[in-house]
Amino acid sequence: MINDAMESTKITANERMILDIVRRSKGLARSAITRQTNLTQQSVHRIVDRLLELEYLQLGDSVVQGRGQPSRVVNLAPNAFFSLGVSLNTDVMLVCLVNFNGEILVQENIPFAPVNRRETQIWLSALVVKWQQEYPFIEGRIIGLGFAMTGYFVKQKGHIRPPDPLLDWAEIDLEHELSHLLNMPVILLNNATTGAIGEAFHGAGLKYQTFGYLSFDFGFGGGIVIDGEPFFGAFGNAGEIGRIYTSDEIPKRPALAILLEMLASRGVHVPSVARLNDEFDSNWPVLAEWIQLTTPHLLRAINALRSVIDPSAIVLGGQIPKPLARMLLAALEQQGVKSPQDISVWPKMIVSELEDDSAVLGAALQPLRNMFFRK
Repeated sequence: MINDAMESTKITANERMILDIVRRSKGLARSAITRQTNLTQQSVHRIVDRLLELEYLQLGDSVVQGRGQPSRVVNLAPNAFFSLGVSLNTDVMLVCLVNFNGEILVQENIPFAPVNRRETQIWLSALVVKWQQEYPFIEGRIIGLGFAMTGYFVKQKGHIRPPDPLLDWAEIDLEHELSHLLNMPVILLNNATTGAIGEAFHGAGLKYQTFGYLSFDFGFGGGIVIDGEPFFGAFGNAGEIGRIYTSDEIPKRPALAILLEMLASRGVHVPSVARLNDEFDSNWPVLAEWIQLTTPHLLRAINALRSVIDPSAIVLGGQIPKPLARMLLAALEQQGVKSPQDISVWPKMIVSELEDDSAVLGAALQPLRNMFFRK
């Protein structure tokens, strides 16, 4: 839990701006911060001094810039705050702890399929207690938990409809239930959106301010980042690109569950989407068939994002093996998707390079973003 002293500390919009500038720069000379704001140098120095006093920032080495005096580098203080993230999929649940820099300190997979809600929640609660005992420096500095799961929001805030294997998690107030269980604030999110948040903090978002994120999981979804901020929509379902398909087209969309079914029909048994990365073989003959089946529908999702948000980049992420994602992009190129009739600017197509699961990372980052970095 966050302690009373932290709860009483309110930061201003300008302080958020300074924190976000330092975060994006991965450390910045103190004298260079002013140039990225609309504030005076005196105001920036005053804000930085206060954030240093609060121990949200820390000073690093001195750097020489031009002919002036050396300036100390300013960094986020990594142990100022911590946050927890959960990414719940049909066959696996990953939990992580991140520091104020958004770096994953520890993460753990649930050792069983998380289909039973109560059993899974008991395991999660025990894990949080274990981490608090193993890492005593986080005591009083965990600001909350971001809980991401596959599915779409229904009814009011806090209720989500997941795929059939997770029906025990369906349409209940998970935010309230988990907050009561863990005794901390909980934010419920779609895991495609948190994948986009992870990219915004540590991946494509460091270079591209507006991008679409396509999440290849048991199903197929997406997230949206506009001007550096994740876009949720009125009900939390923005980016749910799978809705563009008709019932006849759903079996042809680029969902990894369909790939597993096709593999099984050829005698290749991969037990779960989560195991696909470990067991992936680029020589599987069925891959060409799956790519041929799904590429036209992937292209439609890409064009939908292009038409609606005009992104500078589109990221292929989720649980898809990176070699397979690159094969999909190669198939798009071979099919000549950039027709002469389409004169609009084509976004940069990117395979996510994040080593960690971007969905669980983004889930853990959301409480930090809400409190310290959101515009």
